[in-house]
Amino acid sequence: MKHAFIFGTTIFLSEQNTLTLNNGDTNAEFLRILSFNNHQSANKSLCINASVSTLDGSIVHVNANNIEGRMDVRAEVTANRVKIYQAGHEEPLLDVYQLDPHEFHGLSSHILNEINVQHPDKVLTIKGNFKVSGVHFLIENEKMFIDNNGYANGVVNAHHGIILSAVDHDF
Repeated sequence: MKHAFIFGTTIFLSEQNTLTLNNGDTNAEFLRILSFNNHQSANKSLCINASVSTLDGSIVHVNANNIEGRMDVRAEVTANRVKIYQAGHEEPLLDVYQLDPHEFHGLSSHILNEINVQHPDKVLTIKGNFKVSGVHFLIENEKMFIDNNGYANGVVNAHHGIILSAVDHDF
């Protein structure tokens, strides 16, 4: 099974269900999809584990869509979306959204082309403004910044899983 992960206008296609940061020395998994929404089954929703930090560096652990040990962070969960909010912030710290096939038409043409050619079983968008191991991620509709490096309009076949880096220029 191949999954598509969209960050701004960059698409990663992978058989893995994890996102990892490589800081040059070590890898830190920061997002794992535990289950995908199955539109035919009311009992199968999008479910994630995540370990990210707020911009001030305080760690947020999400275990099966539940926030661990934080009263100032909340999760908004629907069948196909998990949004993590820090108290006092209108924009989510992390937003993981599984698209329905009828929503694909609104994607950038190069992303839509890859979906039509590679036929991933699930397509997700990842957005947010968070840190992982001190590395800042800012992911919006049109762009992704990892620290000061911006990425757009890329296509990556991530055969060994999605490994992101602030210094990786391969995508």
